[in-house]
Amino acid sequence: MDFKSKIEGFTTHQAIYLILDLLNRISDENLIRLTYLGEKLTSDEEVLSGIAGVRRLLQDPRHPAKRLFQRVLNYLPPQNSRSLFETLFYRAWFLGGKKREQFEFEHGFWPPFVMILSPKLHCNLRCKGCYTLGYGTKPELPFELVKRVLSECQEMGIHFITVLGGEPFVYPNLFRMIEEHHEIFFQVYTNGTLLTREKAKRLSELGNVMVVLSIEGYEEETDQWRGKGVYKKIMNAFDDLREARVLIGTSATVTRQNVEIVASEPFVDFMLEKGTFAQMYFLYLPVNGQADFSLMVTPEQRNHLRKQVVYFRQTKEMFFLDFWNDGPHVNGCIAGGRRYFHLNAKGDVEPCVYTHIATDNIRDTTLAKTLDSPLFRSIRARQPHNSNHLRPCMIIDNPNVMRQVIEEIKPYFTHPGAEEIYTSKSDKMDDYAKRFAELADRVWQNEYTNGQVEPEIQKTERSSFSWPSDGVQWNSRGAA
Repeated sequence: MDFKSKIEGFTTHQAIYLILDLLNRISDENLIRLTYLGEKLTSDEEVLSGIAGVRRLLQDPRHPAKRLFQRVLNYLPPQNSRSLFETLFYRAWFLGGKKREQFEFEHGFWPPFVMILSPKLHCNLRCKGCYTLGYGTKPELPFELVKRVLSECQEMGIHFITVLGGEPFVYPNLFRMIEEHHEIFFQVYTNGTLLTREKAKRLSELGNVMVVLSIEGYEEETDQWRGKGVYKKIMNAFDDLREARVLIGTSATVTRQNVEIVASEPFVDFMLEKGTFAQMYFLYLPVNGQADFSLMVTPEQRNHLRKQVVYFRQTKEMFFLDFWNDGPHVNGCIAGGRRYFHLNAKGDVEPCVYTHIATDNIRDTTLAKTLDSPLFRSIRARQPHNSNHLRPCMIIDNPNVMRQVIEEIKPYFTHPGAEEIYTSKSDKMDDYAKRFAELADRVWQNEYTNGQVEPEIQKTERSSFSWPSDGVQWNSRGAA
């Protein structure tokens, strides 16, 4: 009798018990068994489809997914593997999915999967081009308000919180927040300069957290963006986190100046060597009230990043997120509460980290009411913003959409200068969108066919791989 038949009558409780047992006995066979057990935790067809997609990747001897899962589970202490399953998978995906489904039944809309939380805007650095420069550095959310919001998140099924800033390690209640909400998985983005061996050890003890270090390339590129000496402090942070066996990710702000570096194979291999499990790419956007269009990647550079990530996903034992080029995986824009939203340190509830408009402040309302507000509904009603999901963004790819929303809803801008790209500099945004569309539409037509979410990798001198991605596609509710 095969494993799938053996667990046919398993209850959710029995499946969880066996999952926790298998997490401590990692093998190729047990990784496949974990996917079958995961199917016992949900009846959602979309999530089931996603699990099946992951299983296909694990069964492909050439795909690096298996090595990635093994890396994670062999790296984490046993109690942290358990915490990762309980928070990121069971609560965020399975139990959270049931909560979100019930919430939709009661309130008429499906809650997002992720909340981006910036509890404090103060930062010990002042990085060139940072999207938060317009806000100032003083705003901070009272901890009791943060607790209330996180409780509301859990009630509606949101168990994945990304923490931004400012600098999260300046926020005095960061560790308390993570500890008191042990049913939530926290992803903390940091410049790394304030991390210490003691803090890394504490994070490891908490277990329900991943630390994402911001790094813009090697020493020259990083220090040029963040300040002299920052790169060396990031290298120390890698060492402290790895010694404590804290889950590590890395994030790069991609500009015209560093895209060739951060999208290069040697840099990705270096991040693997330093212990990274996930590499995130975020394009520089001129949204901080001090727009510098010379920093924006060219259409050709953006397409180069896309192609590199396609290659990396099928050759490197690392998770990759390419926030704009990943439009095909999520059917376009995910802002406005479709998949995520942003709560800034002023309390303004923004549709997106880069969309600095709001109609509600969390001090005066609830998350449920804000997510169902005319602003958020107006954005969701327009998604996707066009049929080419390589052009998903309502800021840089479809700026006419943002201007329509602003005209219709009349929100307030959440900091001085945020309006400039929709008013005095709107022509520059239109020009960028037009130039990228000319390239992206050709790529979409030529490469994204037959329902593929990623094109085939072509054979090159650096790779023997030549097969299409079995990539799992994600829609507004999860896997599809």
